[in-house]
Amino acid sequence: MEAKNPLLHAQHISNLMDQYDESFDLYRSYNERLLINLGEVFNKTTLPISAIAGDLMSRPTLKKMLTEKGGYYSRLRDIENLITVRVVVYFSDDIELAVSLISKEFALDDCFQPLHENPDQDRFGINTRRFDIKLLPEQYARPEYQRFGSLKAELEIRTVLQHSWSEVKGIFDMLLGRSRLPGQNVNKLAQISYLLKMADEELVRIKDQILHQNAMMAGTGMPAVGVAGAVAAGPGLPVEPTIAAPLVEATISQEPKPVDPQLQAAFATRLESFILNDAVVRDMDRAIADHYETRLVYRDNFVSSLSEVFLRLGLDREERLREELTAHKSVILVLMKNIFGDSSRTTPVELIHKGSSLLVLFYVLLARTGNVEIIKKNVRNYISLRGISVEEFANDLLLYYKKTVRRSPEPGW
Repeated sequence: MEAKNPLLHAQHISNLMDQYDESFDLYRSYNERLLINLGEVFNKTTLPISAIAGDLMSRPTLKKMLTEKGGYYSRLRDIENLITVRVVVYFSDDIELAVSLISKEFALDDCFQPLHENPDQDRFGINTRRFDIKLLPEQYARPEYQRFGSLKAELEIRTVLQHSWSEVKGIFDMLLGRSRLPGQNVNKLAQISYLLKMADEELVRIKDQILHQNAMMAGTGMPAVGVAGAVAAGPGLPVEPTIAAPLVEATISQEPKPVDPQLQAAFATRLESFILNDAVVRDMDRAIADHYETRLVYRDNFVSSLSEVFLRLGLDREERLREELTAHKSVILVLMKNIFGDSSRTTPVELIHKGSSLLVLFYVLLARTGNVEIIKKNVRNYISLRGISVEEFANDLLLYYKKTVRRSPEPGW
């Protein structure tokens, strides 16, 4: 509904504000119920949570939003974020686990897509996971919940650093109003947001190293390898097919090349589009997800880590990555079938990250050098190894690669 007449537009806003006043207690009760149920979800787990909070949009905020786009909503209950509940975790690799836990107790919108911050103020794109959230249908059957049946709410899942950034950015948005931020300050804020993204990834890396150290000291370390928290596994897995002659020769040295943060940010943005839209990447990622009968999930810190390792190899063009993927498709698909699973594991692979085919390409390019020292140098600081030493990983990778290239291509890939 687009109100073209100013008087009708004002009347429409007034009607929606009346609905807000009349329904205030109902919405506040629903917000409280969602928070109680979310708290019960995480009380059953050992996942550390920084905060669970909820906000009912204030009257001034609602009026401001309706003044700007009141014609977009015909009824108050059409506004998705009138209630916003928020779960704040400490580490970015805990976000997927939090989503999984919540989805067992709530109905989440399946049409979720990552929402980037305002590109004018955060060109590097700190993402907040957002969902439409509702109680489960069987809960609405209970008399005390029936009154909530038509209400909507939005769920945000953030890390502590993402939440801090959002809070600070909200103050700037309020100070600016409708004016635009000067270009120099836009760049400064963009740099801050990028540093926070990198800090989130470093915290995960440090946490993984501590957990690995603790596991090894306890004698219970489990072999695993991945980039930025990727699901992965260790040695002892079967390997089969082959590799075509490379179309493009990647130059890999023992000393990884330094990476400029701004160049990495720009490449990460291009790499994101490449992973999400390129048919070769999508088909290969889908093949491995189908093999493990699991879901494909996009995570920007995974893509950021990929952008760093490929820049250190000197591979910074999407066309060249596509050529390398195509040239090594057979061996990548075989290793993908093995590298994300462990023959000794009893639980299924929970998810595969979009872009995992590029992760395996990275492994293949390292193994193709035939040099254990080069592999060790290039994985030591950029891949999270859990339960296996860098030396063991390098030797195992080289062994798998050599076995694979001796075989014939597997039919059907």
